[in-house]
Amino acid sequence: MIMAIDKIQKNLNWIILAIAVCFIMLNYFFVFIVVKSFQGFNVSGHPIFYMVPFAFSTYICFGIVLLSGILYLWRKDMRFDFFLVSGAQTGVVVGAITIIVGIIWSKPEWGYWWQWEPRQTATLIMWLAYVGLLIFRELVEERDHERKATLSAIFGIATSPSVPLSNFVVGALHPPPQQTELGSGVVLYLMLNFLFIGTLTLILVFMAFRVNKINFKLKEIRQIMMEEA
Repeated sequence: MIMAIDKIQKNLNWIILAIAVCFIMLNYFFVFIVVKSFQGFNVSGHPIFYMVPFAFSTYICFGIVLLSGILYLWRKDMRFDFFLVSGAQTGVVVGAITIIVGIIWSKPEWGYWWQWEPRQTATLIMWLAYVGLLIFRELVEERDHERKATLSAIFGIATSPSVPLSNFVVGALHPPPQQTELGSGVVLYLMLNFLFIGTLTLILVFMAFRVNKINFKLKEIRQIMMEEA
């Protein structure tokens, strides 16, 4: 039975990888072939197609963490704990992509890779807070999963103020783009990219949920087998 569940988990991982590869190929086609034909658009603006939608998707993931934490403390349903950790895991990945693309975009726009300006710094703090959540979760005793889930929910709720801090609070302090020019049709593609990246992110959250649920069941089965041995 354990081998069967392990096989299912490996298949899910391959599905996640296939979705990501298809998405990357699709965006490569649009950004480097279609967008080049738009009038009034320059090369320095290409990262905007990724940074802004990935940032938005990061906020969605961390919003899932907040909502799941509240629902778990209220209902004590393990499914909400699985969604919490899945949202944090996916959010950390897309958040890292946001930061990396933002660094790449900063060079042609403002002449520096990183300068610790308010929004860059607040975004990094937000990302580190959720990395800390995942690390903290791993440090809690594995056998007491209810305690781990409760502490994770509290931690997830406590880190939630970092999300509006990185966007709404310090957003006005972020310097506006200096080089990027958006031509006709580009805004429409940016909106489509919001849809593509947002959908991909939600798929990854759901896939991570399935994997975390399977891992939990595997640990339960292994623990029962060890106790019976």
